[in-house]
This record gives sequence, C-alpha cells and structure tokens, in this order.
Amino acid sequence: MSDLPLLVSCERDFLVHLVAIPAEARIADLIEAAASLVVGVHVPERPLSQIRLRKIDGDAALPLEVKVGDSGIEAMDWVHLFFEPAHDGKPLQ
Repeated sequence: MSDLPLLVSCERDFLVHLVAIPAEARIADLIEAAASLVVGVHVPERPLSQIRLRKIDGDAALPLEVKVGDSGIEAMDWVHLFFEPAHDGKPLQ
C-alpha cells in the first residue's frame, strides 16, 4: 500500500506536522514517527507518560498494534498525539 499523508497535532500545542506513513504500519509506528518530530523539540518530554494517538474527532486512543490502514484513518486525516500517565508510575523507555 502507498503512504498515507496525515496531519498531526500535539496536546497543548498548535503545532501541526505532515507525516507520511505506510498503511501497513502499526499505530505504534505512527506514534514513533510523529513523536520524533515534536516531543523534546516543540513539546516537552514527559517521562512518566506514554504517548497515545487518536483521530482528532475521536475520544479513545487507538490500539497500538492495529495497522494504520485498518484503523479508520484515511489520507489527510488529522491525528492527535496526547500523553497518558503510565499506570505503574515508572518512567517509560
């Protein structure tokens, strides 16, 4: 499948980045690609949190192992990165 260009915004920031990711990539891969552009650069790192992703009009985070092409995300959709506190209180790696 071809790459899906997606618009990414980050919690508490109006920053927007365009990220192209293969439709067969997992949501976790999309998070990694998008976060590498903004977290620690434009948005402060939050080591006791994990980064999650949802469609901009969605309430729930998308499962990390779902393929982007199977998640309901389409080309040029907005996706939103947000921080979710770690459940055990330990820093995430």
